Amino acid sequence: MTMAESTGGREAVWTTTFSGLIVAALTPMRADRSIDLEAIDPYVEFLISHGADALMVLGTTGEYITLTAEERQVVAARFLAAAAERVPVIVHVGHVDLEVARGLAEAANRHGAKSIAAIVPYYHHFSPSAIEAHLGQLARDFPSCSFFVYNYPGAASNRIEFAGFQRLLAEPNVRGIKLSVATWEEVEPFLASPSEVLVTCGTDQLMERFVAAGGRAVVSGNAAAFPDALALCWAAFQGHAGPAVELARTVVAEVAKLSLSGSSDRLKEALAARRIAVGVSRIRTFTGSDAQPVAELVARIEAQITRLGALVRSGTGTQ
Repeated sequence: MTMAESTGGREAVWTTTFSGLIVAALTPMRADRSIDLEAIDPYVEFLISHGADALMVLGTTGEYITLTAEERQVVAARFLAAAAERVPVIVHVGHVDLEVARGLAEAANRHGAKSIAAIVPYYHHFSPSAIEAHLGQLARDFPSCSFFVYNYPGAASNRIEFAGFQRLLAEPNVRGIKLSVATWEEVEPFLASPSEVLVTCGTDQLMERFVAAGGRAVVSGNAAAFPDALALCWAAFQGHAGPAVELARTVVAEVAKLSLSGSSDRLKEALAARRIAVGVSRIRTFTGSDAQPVAELVARIEAQITRLGALVRSGTGTQ
């Protein structure tokens, strides 16, 4: 896979041929909630060695909303250095303030980012034309970077519709979209995008249907703690037979249950149970009474990973 960028359009860039699992990474933090830069390198090694085909950093799973602009810049630089171009890294630079987003994108570009993403403007109501203007300007300002739109209407309270995304494709470096949406009906129209545009599904529970419809890549927050599980589910849904697919469905459901549908604080607890230290979160999305103890759920999922791996490696999905 080439990491080189083209100045002549969308051809011959990594997004054109990429297929697989993009992990929405967590941001390591110490017990005092400061950024733990030293933990990023071993964490990146864990993700790549356990099935990550690419990384998206400083998105929702990475708690970008709790970080200062300066923290986001240093975290992005460390992830880029740790990945060392072994896999593509998409740096999320989105911000409701376009000037802040520009500063984040400039810093990411300076540190070697070849791909950036921006969530649709959030919290305040933005008209469709204002959303397109915000994202289009950011893409134009950084033409050497592959640009991803991050569509997460449940969190942003705004969305970009398919027609608006199609208009953004007038910018030659707009090369993909992440769809963190609730229903298949919100995903399906985007599959009519040009073949060289990387449409990604950000909802694990829609992965099987997305693969069946010809989708090339998923962005998974749950893979931040279980890259091996989601990579095997992706493989199982790509043409394996009954038992592998059935177990993959169970794994997707079990991981979503454990993570409380992708909560960063719960995912960090799961990683600790897997003996990968990424520390605490700045947010607390649940209390102890809201969920089962993490250790027993992690043990069950790891046993499922072992079984699913054997099914996938058998080549038929059966043993």
